[in-house]
Amino acid sequence: MKVVVDQPIAASADEAQAAFLDPAFYANLAQLEVISAPEVRSISVGATTAHSVLIYRFTGQLNGVARSILDPAKLTWSQETEVDLASRRTTVRMVPDHYERLLSFGGWYELRNKGDGGCTQHFEADLRVHLPLLGPLAERAIGGNVRDNIAITAKLLERYVAAKRARS
Repeated sequence: MKVVVDQPIAASADEAQAAFLDPAFYANLAQLEVISAPEVRSISVGATTAHSVLIYRFTGQLNGVARSILDPAKLTWSQETEVDLASRRTTVRMVPDHYERLLSFGGWYELRNKGDGGCTQHFEADLRVHLPLLGPLAERAIGGNVRDNIAITAKLLERYVAAKRARS
């Protein structure tokens, strides 16, 4: 399943990128609905690229069919990103700690300035749940959660950037 999102953000692309590369920003993500605020394993910023590894845990509820296949305590994964700082293009790869044969998720996003001082996060990913019959249902549910989390993250990023501006 392809997941495509164009998420407006009331911050410039440079401000949004700086927030995504600031470990302090991720503590604000405790408000995400079905996943934990990430543990920042590493963020390194070089002259032209940046790399991050974030650890997530599923905190939502699974329905009966999903619970028969998956242990919610084992729904943890790493999000690995590579950022081209000049183009503000980030590749994203999710690496499950368990169930790696059941789920694959990889994609990219770009932060694109708009004329009003804000930006758009254009996100594209390929999501696959490798289960006969149930895979497409799970993909739709997970894809919806991905879209919701991108929207919530954008709102939290806007608040974070506004607070940084107020302190400056």
